[in-house]
Amino acid sequence: MPRRERAVITNTPITVAFAASPLGRVLVAATAAGLCAVYLGDDDDTLLAALRAECPAAPISAGAAPGAAAAAIAAYLRNEADLPPVPLDLHGTPFQQWVWQALQAIPRGSTRTYGQLARDLGLPVTAARAVGRACATNPLAIVVPCHRALGADGKLHGFRWGIERKRALLALEGVLLPEG
Repeated sequence: MPRRERAVITNTPITVAFAASPLGRVLVAATAAGLCAVYLGDDDDTLLAALRAECPAAPISAGAAPGAAAAAIAAYLRNEADLPPVPLDLHGTPFQQWVWQALQAIPRGSTRTYGQLARDLGLPVTAARAVGRACATNPLAIVVPCHRALGADGKLHGFRWGIERKRALLALEGVLLPEG
């Protein structure tokens, strides 16, 4: 996973927990202020290495704090429970944070195109590419639901955690898309 352009956490201790899910492994990271990362992947070491690459100055250790959130996210991915509200510690540019707030307003089971999100933010549809880039830098998979953003053609385009995971997340939420 390449490093993404966003404001990173510096010197703030981060605790991490892992959980198994139907979509693979889930890494949940938190600072004292709230969740700062939720990553999806195939193995813990790769996920932890990605977090270290994004937050190179932050001390990272295993901890109990994000464990409950990891369990809740895994339960959500098994379709056993809704996501509970949790405090977030989002680090990004003002534009990225603006887009991430708009993503959080998309209800479960709904989608928006990048152009629709741009218009929702009062921007011209030509800002769709910038909105898509902000989605790509989202550090909180599932919690900040960037998987609900689609291309102008209504199809899946890009997802930091893989297109099949994006399709599975949307299916979990009742959004069925054509395979193509």
